[in-house]
Amino acid sequence: MMKCLYRSDFGPADPGFDAGAAAQSLAKSFPAYTGVLATAQNPRQLEALLNRLDHGDSVAWCETGSALGLHPQGTDGFAAAATFILLPVACWALALWLRRRVLSADRRAPAAAPTRRTRFQGTIVALGQSRDAHP
Repeated sequence: MMKCLYRSDFGPADPGFDAGAAAQSLAKSFPAYTGVLATAQNPRQLEALLNRLDHGDSVAWCETGSALGLHPQGTDGFAAAATFILLPVACWALALWLRRRVLSADRRAPAAAPTRRTRFQGTIVALGQSRDAHP
């Protein structure tokens, strides 16, 4: 897999660093990447290249910019917090709100008159009413 490295992630250029000599000493280990290794501008850039090569990845320098700002490490933490903290709290609050709403609706509803079944044609008659009132 191709890995893109940004020079600015590894610090400014070091005028005393000789990348050509370092690349020649590493030519036995990584002969195909001698040209890329020679373009390192400081020891940290060379270490980053070697680290990627040790893991079996192809490497190249990308355009100026910072990979640290593009990598979603910060958003990964926010997604985990949202999933395991904010989402359960929101569900709990919604359930509590619905429960309160149902209970308040029960209090506002008028109480229905108790009913009983009569022997007269199996109809339901409210208590306190005569059977003659219902056909």
